[in-house]
Amino acid sequence: MGESARLAYKAYEIEEFVDVYFFRRLGYVVACVARVARLTPNAVSVLAGLVGAVGGALFFEPRLAPAGFALLVLHGVVDSADGQLARMTGRTSELGRMLDGLAGYVTHAAMYVAIVAGVVARGGSWSILGWACLAGVFTAIQAQMYDYHRTTYAQIVIRGVAGRGSAGAALTDRGSDASAMGVVRAYEAMQRRLAGAHVAVEAAIAARAVGGQVRPDDRERYRAAFYRRVRGWNLLGDNGRRGGAGVLVLIGQVEWFFAFILLPLNAVLAVLWLWQQRADRRFLAEIGAPDRPR
Repeated sequence: MGESARLAYKAYEIEEFVDVYFFRRLGYVVACVARVARLTPNAVSVLAGLVGAVGGALFFEPRLAPAGFALLVLHGVVDSADGQLARMTGRTSELGRMLDGLAGYVTHAAMYVAIVAGVVARGGSWSILGWACLAGVFTAIQAQMYDYHRTTYAQIVIRGVAGRGSAGAALTDRGSDASAMGVVRAYEAMQRRLAGAHVAVEAAIAARAVGGQVRPDDRERYRAAFYRRVRGWNLLGDNGRRGGAGVLVLIGQVEWFFAFILLPLNAVLAVLWLWQQRADRRFLAEIGAPDRPR
């Protein structure tokens, strides 16, 4: 790939295999087309959400579920394109990152509603609505932790910048309005409540930074401590859920999707969270920092 294509990656060393060899490559083509068409990254995010919502809605009817899954794959391509377009054009923002996540939530919401409506329409029990709501909550938690740890790793190791928690200030610098700042702060606050001891890791690294830049030794220490953990969090990204949906479409059991979220993916979430907390405390002990930010 050319230099411009390589620059479109968010953080190559932690990209998922299917992203590197499929979604990023096709997404780069879409990003180039969008750039020529003068579309903004946020407009591409909205387009990704629309494609995903239509694909999710097709899960209402088992005969249409394969087409729905194909649109979910297309959603993944367009979803990859918005971030690449932002990095290609220098228009990255915390608000854009949030819109990217929102497109995924809209896709899942449409899919969840369609599966519930389809089951009930075919004479199934309304109890599936409760399972859908519970699965939706845990999908949000899984996605938040996936996004948080990947973004933090990229910020500290790839870009070497300390203090990711100043999203509101970053938006102010870009001239964004107060409502956007508030949404971003609420989004990050939710992630940090779920992240546990890693918030203290961020604070400790920021306190040791020089002029807002992470010390080289801390970058390497962070990479050594958390690289494998970040690769593990990749299991809870959209590709994991998309792959599970594809298997269930193939065997004709799309209504099992909620069980897939609540059982195997939640088991992965629990193992990763405990593994992460153990590494966080070890990291803080090594640099002599408290396990809670002051």
